[in-house]
Amino acid sequence: MNELIVTVDLDWACEPAIEETVDFLVNQGVNPTIFITHRSARVEASLHEIDVGLHPFFDQNSSHGSTISDVVKCVFGFPHNLPAFRSHRFGNCNLSKQAMFEAGMLISSNVCTDLEIISPFRDRFGFLEVPVFLEDGGYLWQQRPLEINPMLKEKILGPGKKVIIIHPMHFAINSPSFSYMCKIKQSMSRQNWIGMTKKTLHDLRWKGPGITDFIKNIIEVSPGVCPLRDLITTG
Repeated sequence: MNELIVTVDLDWACEPAIEETVDFLVNQGVNPTIFITHRSARVEASLHEIDVGLHPFFDQNSSHGSTISDVVKCVFGFPHNLPAFRSHRFGNCNLSKQAMFEAGMLISSNVCTDLEIISPFRDRFGFLEVPVFLEDGGYLWQQRPLEINPMLKEKILGPGKKVIIIHPMHFAINSPSFSYMCKIKQSMSRQNWIGMTKKTLHDLRWKGPGITDFIKNIIEVSPGVCPLRDLITTG
């Protein structure tokens, strides 16, 4: 099957950016998997229609906690309905993966490729590991074209399930480059970042071609979109 799996990493995005991203996907008939770093009113209001997994940050400076056990306890306190996780920055070690498995997670999506189509596989912990085909920030960092060229279109239309990652802040601001978003993030405090208003997002939004247009085109070109949860039974 040549299907797209759309996932969203919240990465402490502000609520208006989350609303815009989720509203767009739901209106397109897409059942995304949202990997949450914090509580979101928009996400929690849609637990009946969208899949929600966890996005822990395993780092001693993490707002989730300074130890693995603290991080696991914190993120499991967030409302979710899918036993799937993806670590922030794909940061894992044997102990963190074991802790997430023992806590009840069944799906891991912590292998990020650069437009490679790799089938889901079982890792040594027992997770169904679901590799990522395209991550918006990584795509921008690679300075790849923001239009669907023949090579990319061939991969999208070809066999295999392709997982993509969308970040609400990239989506709401329509980042034209990785550095564009970095400058914005570095210009404000964490509190101002997560508290950004709809007007501020609009003012910062890139008016030319950007990653939002690119993601919309990928979804439009794709022959089908399936939810990540389908892999629990088919993987």
